[in-house]
Amino acid sequence: FTGGTSLLGYGPYRDYNRNHNVFDNATKIWGNHSIKFGMTYNHYQKTENAATGNQGTFAFTPTSLPAGGATNFEQSFANFLMGNVATFTQASEDVTPDIRAQQWELYVQDDWRIRPNLTINLGVRYSDFRQPIDAKNELTNFDPAVYNRANAPAFTSAGNLVASTPYPYLNGIIVNNQNSPFGSAVSSQSNKNVAPRIGLAWDPTGTGKTAIRAGYGIFYDSTLYGIYEQNVFANPPFVNSVSISNVTLDDPAAGPATISSSPKVLHATPVTFQTPYTQQWSLTLERQFGTTSELSVAYVGNKGTHLLGEVDLNSVYPGLAWSSGLVSPSTVFTSSTSETILNTIRPYPGYNAISAIEPWFNSNYNSLQVYSQKRFGGDSIAAVSYTWSKNLTDNQTDRSTAAQNLYNFNAGEYGRAQYDRTHVFNGNFVYTLPFFRDQKGFVGHTLGGWELSGRSEEHTSELQSHHD
Repeated sequence: FTGGTSLLGYGPYRDYNRNHNVFDNATKIWGNHSIKFGMTYNHYQKTENAATGNQGTFAFTPTSLPAGGATNFEQSFANFLMGNVATFTQASEDVTPDIRAQQWELYVQDDWRIRPNLTINLGVRYSDFRQPIDAKNELTNFDPAVYNRANAPAFTSAGNLVASTPYPYLNGIIVNNQNSPFGSAVSSQSNKNVAPRIGLAWDPTGTGKTAIRAGYGIFYDSTLYGIYEQNVFANPPFVNSVSISNVTLDDPAAGPATISSSPKVLHATPVTFQTPYTQQWSLTLERQFGTTSELSVAYVGNKGTHLLGEVDLNSVYPGLAWSSGLVSPSTVFTSSTSETILNTIRPYPGYNAISAIEPWFNSNYNSLQVYSQKRFGGDSIAAVSYTWSKNLTDNQTDRSTAAQNLYNFNAGEYGRAQYDRTHVFNGNFVYTLPFFRDQKGFVGHTLGGWELSGRSEEHTSELQSHHD
C-alpha cells in the first residue's frame, strides 16, 4: 500500500539466460607451419517477464471524502477499507519474451616460421551471428519503410490523439512471423562478417635481444539481446494498459475502460543490421639491455565501426517548431507534458519518441605506449609504463544516452570519449628484503622471504585527473 494512495503488485519475476555451446579446435604441425583451425556454435535463450502492472493497480484518492480535518492518507485508507476505488489500471498481459539466437564462428590461423628470426601470423575468422527471434511471435520493430503517413491519426491542438480516431497499432510496426518482411526475425541478416588477421615477429639482429612486432586484425562483436526484449516490452499491439474510473474492489471492471490518448513511445532495433566491429593495429619495438633491463615502445590504435547507440527516430527536426509557426521562438519546453504539442510535427505522426538502437556510430583510439623494466638481485624488480593517447567517438554509450541531433551526429556528438585518458603513468616495484633469504630453520622460515611492494598510478585527460 504505497504512500496510502495505491495498492499494487505483480506476479513473480523470472529471468532465465541459457546458453548451449559446442566447440572444437585442432592443430596441425606441417614443416615450419603451425596451423590451427576450429569452430564454435552457441544457442542462446533469454526469457524474462516485464513484471509490471500485470496484477493491476488500485488507486485511492482523498478527493471523494470531505476534508474534515483528516489527512490525505487517512482519507485514502478509508476509501480502501470501504472498497471505493478512484482508478483501476491493468496491463493487457504479463509480457514474457522468449528470445532465441544462434551464433556460428569458424577460424583458421597459420603461424609460419619463415626463418629462425622471423615469424608471420596469418588468419581469418568468419562470424555468423543470426538475428534473434521470439518463440512466442511477439517480437516487434518499427520499420520506416512500412509506415504509411496516410494512416496517421488525427491530433488535438495539444498533440494528443483524437479519441474517435482508431489508434494506428501496426502503422510501421512489424511482428516476427506475422507481417515482418524478414520472416521469423525483425531485421536483415548480416552475412559478410569476414575478419582477416596478420602479424609478424622479427628479430633484425638475430641475437634474441631485439624484437619488432606488428599486427592488424578485424574483430566482430555480437549484439546484446536485451535490446530486443525491450521492443516486446514497449511496443503495440501486445502491450496495452486500460484505466477504469470510479469502481469498487469487488468489481474493478464495472466502469467503461479508457486508453490513454497520449501517443505511445516505441522502442526499435536496427532494421538494416550491420554487425559492430573494430579494426586493431600495433607496431612494437622491444629491446633488452644487458641481462636485467628491457624497454618496449609501441604504437597501438583501433577504429570502431557500426557501434550501437540510441537515437530518437521520431525527433523533431531542429528549428521546425519555430519555422512552422507552431510555437513562438521564445517558447521554452521544460517538461514532457509541455512537449506534447510537438507530436503534430514529428516525422512519424501517431507516435511519440521512437527510441532506436542503431549501428550508426564510430570511435577511434591512437596511443604511444612505453614500458620499461629493471630486475635487481634477490628477485627485486621495478617497472614503469606511460601511455599518451586520444580516444574520440560520436557515441558515449550503447543504449543509455540518446544522440542530441539525429540529423547531424558530428555537430553535437563527436568528441573525446568519456573513457579518454590523455596521459597514463604507472610505476611499481617489488623489493625482496635482504635477510634470511635461505629461510633455514624456524627463524629463517619466520623472518625470511618477505617482500615490500608498491604502486603509483596517475591518469589525466582534458576534463579530469586521478591519482592513486
